[in-house]
Amino acid sequence: MKKVIIISLISLLIAMISCAAGASNTPDNYNIPQSFDFGKNYYNVYGSPDLNANIIGSNEFDRDQTATLNIDIMNKGKLLGFKNDKTPYDSDEIYAAQTEMKLESGIVDATNVVASLSTDPGSPIEVKSVSQQIGSIKSGENSPAPAKFDIKIDKKAKAGEYNLYLNLSYDYQKNVHITNPNVAAQTYDVSHWYGIMNQNQTLKIKVKDQVDFEIVNTTGSLSPGGENMIDITIKNIGEEEARNVKAIINPADPLSTTDSTAFLYSVAPGSTAVAKIQIKADSEAVPKVYGVDTVLKYENPEGDIKYTDILDAPVEVKEAGFFEKLFGWI
Repeated sequence: MKKVIIISLISLLIAMISCAAGASNTPDNYNIPQSFDFGKNYYNVYGSPDLNANIIGSNEFDRDQTATLNIDIMNKGKLLGFKNDKTPYDSDEIYAAQTEMKLESGIVDATNVVASLSTDPGSPIEVKSVSQQIGSIKSGENSPAPAKFDIKIDKKAKAGEYNLYLNLSYDYQKNVHITNPNVAAQTYDVSHWYGIMNQNQTLKIKVKDQVDFEIVNTTGSLSPGGENMIDITIKNIGEEEARNVKAIINPADPLSTTDSTAFLYSVAPGSTAVAKIQIKADSEAVPKVYGVDTVLKYENPEGDIKYTDILDAPVEVKEAGFFEKLFGWI
């Protein structure tokens, strides 16, 4: 009969602590230590750690940006109550019960905290850092130092919010057992029963609206030794208007130009503009498609001057025809 009662008490304790932990937590219990005697347990304590995370500073980033996220973790765990399980009868047992109650408050502390960060499949956000050891976080306190995760925003990421999933795995104290109490000597032995808990939290970051360009078409061609007007069609594939846009063209041998800039003025999101550039091909140019480096200088809506990365404009040099070879015409 006694064995049945002890088993029932174990089941009840596990169930009540698990419920107190909340639906977002997934406990995975360690084995109960062999020295743990529930028949000498004076109190059942209810509560658990409750870790909450926040991104420190701005959560807004540009596409094609590499950044370090600093994540602060706070333990908001609370004691939910005590329940008397066994009445102490002599001075040593009273001392043991008082000591147990003091130590039982550690149920709300998280120890050996490990943090990991992940994203949705196919997300343009890449987490480049591995899991991190955070240490222990007592109830009411913050992590000793922020968790740091390096992330990379894809250069083709669309503006908007994206989810990051923070997993926090840690140990917590489930129960305490006091043995060999001696009130006169103020000594005792203690056994701890620990469990494992996982908490998951969704953090959000934002890819900002911005200007973004791509070259969508190039018209016009050259022959070796010839010169022609080349039209480079540029599209604003971003979310913001670009103002005072100037295309800066830098062809490399065997191509050259005497007019390396073209003014495009304002280009709204989704709109195109054409940069017209006079380009010459060297007489020794091999017929093929050449990439012409193109950089766009512009102002964003805040008035900041920006430059794009180098864009590649394809320009074809064709083999000279009969009349071109005969007279040098283009």
